[in-house]
Amino acid sequence: MSDTSDVTFLHEIPVDLVVELGRARVTIRELAQLGKDEVIELDRPADRPLDVMVGGRVFARGEVVMVGERLALRITELLGKAEDGESSDEENDGEVTV
Repeated sequence: MSDTSDVTFLHEIPVDLVVELGRARVTIRELAQLGKDEVIELDRPADRPLDVMVGGRVFARGEVVMVGERLALRITELLGKAEDGESSDEENDGEVTV
């Protein structure tokens, strides 16, 4: 029988990464009445970092940056990554293109 403790194969499984800008609660009537150029106010203050989620769970926070002509996300905080409960500065400097 093979050794099941080696789970390195899991590193190659793709997952969807979601960056949440904010949320708004609207009625079906309000949704149906939306038109071009309308603005929907979100619940997140503009100066608050964005949530980065995988599998519906927040695992990091970050800020929007530009990489060439594309939007990207600079990770500013990793949640639950370090064993002592805090992320190191080296872990926070990564950029992930989204």
